[in-house]
Amino acid sequence: MGHVRLGVLPRTKAWKEVVGLIAAGADVSQVANATITAAEKAFSFVMDDKGYTEAVWLMTQLAIAAKKDDPYAHLRSVGISLPDDATLSDVTVGISDALDRVVDSSYRRSDLAEISGRALISAVADALQPHLNGLFPNDKDTMRAALSNLGKQKEFGDLSRSFFDRLTNESLQYFLSKTLSTQVGEGMRFATMNQKSQFDHALDTHTREASLIVRDYSSDWFSKHRYEEGGDISRKSSDGFAGYALKKMKDELQAGARTSAN
Repeated sequence: MGHVRLGVLPRTKAWKEVVGLIAAGADVSQVANATITAAEKAFSFVMDDKGYTEAVWLMTQLAIAAKKDDPYAHLRSVGISLPDDATLSDVTVGISDALDRVVDSSYRRSDLAEISGRALISAVADALQPHLNGLFPNDKDTMRAALSNLGKQKEFGDLSRSFFDRLTNESLQYFLSKTLSTQVGEGMRFATMNQKSQFDHALDTHTREASLIVRDYSSDWFSKHRYEEGGDISRKSSDGFAGYALKKMKDELQAGARTSAN
């Protein structure tokens, strides 16, 4: 089985521009935009990545399951197996196993698939945690009640925002991390590791703010398609959502860079 990497950018002209911006002290929005441009080719095959499209599909099905008479049966039908007394750990392991089976069967495990999986698991855990009594619910109904919230329009928007925020941030860090680490020291962009940490935090904030547009779009999309498709959402619809939501995230980041430059 091969492992498909996102790509190596440091020798490209576009990547040299990223490095130049970092060294010159450009703000986070400009660096993020330049990184997206430099990585355009690496992400051009995103919709062909089974790990990414499957992560988005499972996200929609977690929300669809919430309104089913038997949520766990629906989740089993899409590959997420949970015991009756499921804990948060059972849910995250169930999602991870479901993604692994699909990715392994495609014989194309990729960096993007792994980033997508981590983004989904973290987003779901963060969405469920406030509704649970710690990692281990007191009874079997606690997790079912927590999962039922994912089927609400607003909650799906929040879940989607969290997923795309994490996905985008880690993808940017994937390309930036090695370059940023070479820019620490006397006479460099970051005089101390603390200054680099402040940049990382600013990047977190930047992607988080940009993901707001995905939250609003996702809420409306979910409500519309669930109604039009009789309480379900097809893979075709999910794949369309996966492509357009990521485009909206990218466009918003680029718009932020233009605003910052003015």
